[in-house]
Amino acid sequence: MIQLFVDMMERVGFLIALAFAFSRSRWMRSYMSYQGDRTYQWRFLFFFSAYAILATYSGVTVSDYTYRPAPWIGEVSPTAAIANARTVGVVIAGLLGGVKSGFIVGIVAGVHRYSLGGFVAVACMIAPILQGILAGLCRNAFKKRFRKIASVQLAFLVGFMAEALQMILILALAKPWEDAFNLVSLIGLPQTLANSVGVALYFVLYNTMEREEARIGAEHAHQALQIADMTMPLWRLDFDKAVAEISKVLNEEMKSVGAFFSKDGMSWIAEGRKTQHWNDLIIRVPNRPQVGQFRLYYEREQDDNPSRRRMLSSLAELLSQQYAFVESDRQTQLLADAEIRSLQAQMNPHFLFNVLNTVKSFIRTKPEEARQMVMHLSKFLRKNMSHGNQRLITIRDEYELVMSYLSLIKSRLGDQMEFYAEIDERLLDHAIPPFTIQPLIENAIVHGIKNKPGIGVIRLSVKEELDEGKLHARITVQDNGVGLETAGTEGQSEHAGLALRNIEQRLSYHYGKEHPLEIESKPGEGTTIKFWVR
Repeated sequence: MIQLFVDMMERVGFLIALAFAFSRSRWMRSYMSYQGDRTYQWRFLFFFSAYAILATYSGVTVSDYTYRPAPWIGEVSPTAAIANARTVGVVIAGLLGGVKSGFIVGIVAGVHRYSLGGFVAVACMIAPILQGILAGLCRNAFKKRFRKIASVQLAFLVGFMAEALQMILILALAKPWEDAFNLVSLIGLPQTLANSVGVALYFVLYNTMEREEARIGAEHAHQALQIADMTMPLWRLDFDKAVAEISKVLNEEMKSVGAFFSKDGMSWIAEGRKTQHWNDLIIRVPNRPQVGQFRLYYEREQDDNPSRRRMLSSLAELLSQQYAFVESDRQTQLLADAEIRSLQAQMNPHFLFNVLNTVKSFIRTKPEEARQMVMHLSKFLRKNMSHGNQRLITIRDEYELVMSYLSLIKSRLGDQMEFYAEIDERLLDHAIPPFTIQPLIENAIVHGIKNKPGIGVIRLSVKEELDEGKLHARITVQDNGVGLETAGTEGQSEHAGLALRNIEQRLSYHYGKEHPLEIESKPGEGTTIKFWVR
C-alpha cells in the first residue's frame, strides 16, 4: 500500500507540475480568474479534459490483488482496474471553472475511462461526472474562501470527498462485489490521499501565483496613480499643449520609446519614435464621440498578463475621468461667463433705462403695451437666472427666452426690425446648452441690423436635416445687417467675438465637433450662423 502511494504521488507530482505550467499562460489565467473572463472557456475545458485523460493513461494497472506500474496504459482486461490521478484534473476544473466546467470535463474523462474497459468501467465513468459537479458546487459555496490561503485545506477536503465518492460507486456498481471490495481495500486509501494531496498542492502553487500577481498588481496600481497625479494639472492647459505634455509624462514613466496622441485617425502629437509593439490608452467621455487615444510604443513586446491589462485599462480610465472633470469645470466656467455676459449685456443701465423709459412713455398712451413690456421683462430676467443653473435646456425654453428678449427690443425699435421664425415643433424638446440662440439673436441686432439703414430682418430656423447620413436638428440665425468683418469667431467688437467663441466652445464640448459654428458673412449683405443639435 505504501509503495502504491509513492507511485501515485510520483504521477500526481508530474501532473500538478504540468497543470501549473499551463496555468501560467495568459489565456488560462484569464479564464481561471474568479472575475469570470469566459473568452478562453473552451481552451480551459480542452486542457483539463486532456489532462484527465493523460492522468488515466499514466495510472497504475491493478489486477489479482496486486498492481503493476507501466509507462502507459492501453486496454484494461475485464478483471483489472486502474489506480490513477484522473480525479485531480476533474476536481481542479470544477473548483476553478464551476459546475458547468466540472460537468463537461467529467463527462469527457468518464467516457474515455469507460472505453478502456475493466470490471469497474461503469462506476469509473459515472464517478468523474459526479466529482466535477461536486467540485463546482463547492467552488460556488466557498467562492470567497478559494481566494485565500484557506483554499488549500478546502481543496484537500473536496479532493478527499470526490475520491471517496468514487470508491463508494465502485462498491455499489462493480461486479463481482468481492473483487470490488478487494480493489477498494488495496487502492482506496493510497489513491484517495494521493489525489487529495495533489489537488491541495495545486492550490498551494495557485495561491503563490495569486500573491505574485497581487504584488505586481499593487505595483501597477501605484504606477497608474503616480502617473495620474502628474497628469491631472496638465489637462488644464490648452488641449494641444495638454496632450503634448501628457505624452511626455507617459513616455518617461511607462518606459516606452515613443508616445503619440491621435484624434480622428490622425496623429496630433509625437514624442519619440514608432515600433511594431504598442499599447493604446483610449480617452472616452460618456455620451460623446471618442476624444482620442495615446499610443505607447515599445522596443519589444510587453508582457500581456491580466495585471498589466488592468493597469492600462485603469490608467486610460483615470485619464478619461481627468479630462471629463477638467472639461466639466471649464464648461461650468463658460456657462457662468455666458450668463454674466448676457446679464451684463441686457441688464446694463442703458438697457434697463431704455426699457423702463419706453414703459413710462407707454403708460398713458399705450397702457396695455406697457403692461406687456413689464411682463416680458419679468419673464426674461427670470429665465435668464434659471438657465444659468442648468447644463442643458430644451430648444423650447431657449426660444421662449428669445421671444421675451425680442418683445422688449421690438417695443423700442418698432418697424425698424422684422423677425421671422420657422420652427419644426417636433424638435422643440431637443436639448441644447443655454444661452446659445439668444446671444446669436442679440449679436445680429447689436452688431448687424442696428447700424444698417432701413429695415433689419432676422430669421430663425429650426429644421431637421441630414448630417453625415443621419437626421439632426439644424439651427440657423440669419440677418441682413452690415456683416462681420471675417466669417470667424472674431466680429466687429470684442463682445461679439467673445460671445461667439463661448458658444462654440460649449457646443464643441456637448456635441464633439471641433468647430460647431458655421459662419457665413459678407460685408453689407448680412451674416448667417448655423449649428447642429445631435
